[in-house]
Amino acid sequence: MEAYLRQGIQRSGSTRNLLLSSLLALCVAAFPLAARAEVLLAQDEAMEVAFGAGAQITSHTKKISSDQKVAIEELAQTKLTSSFFQYYEGRRNGEFLGYAIIDSRVMRTNLAVFMVVVSPDRVVQKVVLLAFHEPSDYQPTDTWLKLLEGPKPMQDLVPGQGLAPIAGSTLTVNGLSDGVRAVRASFEILLKETK
Repeated sequence: MEAYLRQGIQRSGSTRNLLLSSLLALCVAAFPLAARAEVLLAQDEAMEVAFGAGAQITSHTKKISSDQKVAIEELAQTKLTSSFFQYYEGRRNGEFLGYAIIDSRVMRTNLAVFMVVVSPDRVVQKVVLLAFHEPSDYQPTDTWLKLLEGPKPMQDLVPGQGLAPIAGSTLTVNGLSDGVRAVRASFEILLKETK
């Protein structure tokens, strides 16, 4: 009798484990882990990546006029997502380190937040992903983001012209390249005189 009871307990434990496994599988199917939003860097961490520890950061915002908007969109070959251009300047001990711009674009149906770090001579030094709210399968690698850096002609940042695609991630490629081109064009149109 005791052996029979132990066997029943083992069976019910197996059944319970099977039930828990099935429930877990159902939850994963309904709410895939890859679909979770992921914040990679907070704003203060992003500024440290852009300018290093201990830099003094100043925020600036410029209103974009309708004429400037037309010029920026024409140069960038994409639409702007805001009527304002916010950028940060970094300095350390009076030395100007460059600019950082935090922007966001809808990739497929959700946002990606990214930072473009621009050198004092207006060259894109880094593109850093700060948050990615799409499934991680669509997230670009750091190697691909490096393709957006450097003093390239604008058309080299247009997918299909000078920019390599990511298999299965066309909308991510389009969104991030549009964003970087918009930042570059905004600098060219809005900050011609700024040193």
